Amino acid sequence: PNHRVYMLDVHGHLAPVGVAGELCVSGPGLARGYLDRPELTAEKFVPNPFASGEAGYERMYRTGDLARWMPDGNIEYLGRIDHQVKIRGYRIELGEVEAQILKVEDVQEVIVLAQADEQGQNQLVAYYVAERDVSASELRGLLGEDLPNYMVPSYFIQLEQMPLTPNGKIDRKALPAPEGSLQSGADYVEPRTALEQTLVSIWQGVLGTKSVGILDNFFDLGGDSIKAIQVSSRLLQAGYKLDMKDLFQYPSISLLSGHVQKVSRTADQGEISGSVKLTPIQQWFFGQASAEPHYFNQSVMLHRAEGFDAAALRQTMTKLTEHHDALRMVFRQTEQGYEAWNRGLNEGELYHLDVVDLTDMPTLAEVAATIETKANAIQSSIHLDEGPLVKLGLFRCTDGDHLLIAIHHLAVDGISWRIVFEDFATGYEQAVR
Repeated sequence: PNHRVYMLDVHGHLAPVGVAGELCVSGPGLARGYLDRPELTAEKFVPNPFASGEAGYERMYRTGDLARWMPDGNIEYLGRIDHQVKIRGYRIELGEVEAQILKVEDVQEVIVLAQADEQGQNQLVAYYVAERDVSASELRGLLGEDLPNYMVPSYFIQLEQMPLTPNGKIDRKALPAPEGSLQSGADYVEPRTALEQTLVSIWQGVLGTKSVGILDNFFDLGGDSIKAIQVSSRLLQAGYKLDMKDLFQYPSISLLSGHVQKVSRTADQGEISGSVKLTPIQQWFFGQASAEPHYFNQSVMLHRAEGFDAAALRQTMTKLTEHHDALRMVFRQTEQGYEAWNRGLNEGELYHLDVVDLTDMPTLAEVAATIETKANAIQSSIHLDEGPLVKLGLFRCTDGDHLLIAIHHLAVDGISWRIVFEDFATGYEQAVR
């Protein structure tokens, strides 16, 4: 009776039954704080917004543990919040992956970490100790039966023993970084045909791996569904067609090459304009009745030390918005709700670019503040009914140029950005030449 337990979401609201949240406790038995650590005390011992006024319930301790109420009233512990990572947009608990790997016969110890690859994307790496040789393919197959694809590690590294600190804990810094096809376990066999060489080159580029043999498993090398789309896109540029299901079914080049076809026709690349049906997620968005539907953007800031050529940049963005018709869409409110319209090439501005020269500003603080203010103004200036939904800010600074690209979320998502980046890089290079 003198103990209170709460599960709070990231916004500080009570999480419903079955939904994970931070475990927080309060009551007369709560400590006064951390000894001689006032900053940590202020962070962890916070006012209890749910206090009912009784003595002893005024403060609440944030444990940093992730847990959830079960329907029967019990609490299920899910791990530490600081052991959560974001993989391909999904927030996952590393302990859940570790628990599944420990179920594999003869596996004795395991630790799963998230490490950034060369493209800056988080990838799961599993380090494990076992009584026998346990291959990456075996682990991937077993985990795939119980876990979604994004929770299956991209790399599996078997160790003779875990490196330990003097305190007896696993020394994470001493764990070897995944390299080449170490996690694949396949013997290296070089490509034999022109098609196999093309596949090897594309896999190397997409996976960021220097050595790829035709027996290596795409997913054991760190491949995932998004990278599979990139492989398909680059193959199409090379004149070959690949169905996604074939890559998942035949994940090695030796098997896959028999299912890759020469492109016999190309899709119509002509201009698309006119009325467009809303997708389900767009219908959901407008159903939220947001007070600021215009201000819901995704944005990136690119840096180029040698600066951008403004003319080449404009030429690239013109071609990009002409080619990807969806970037020219607008959304207008009618009596029946919102409707989408794909503007033609002559129906208004394709994109908007502001160029701001900050090379004369005396301090970095002033530069940063100016960029932030202008970037917010650019993003908040997007209007769904008028367009364009693509706006850019080119900030010329002493350390090079910083390029903001902001696109409304109705026209772009995480996968779309990868296509936009690839086309932007190719187009800009062509325009400069």
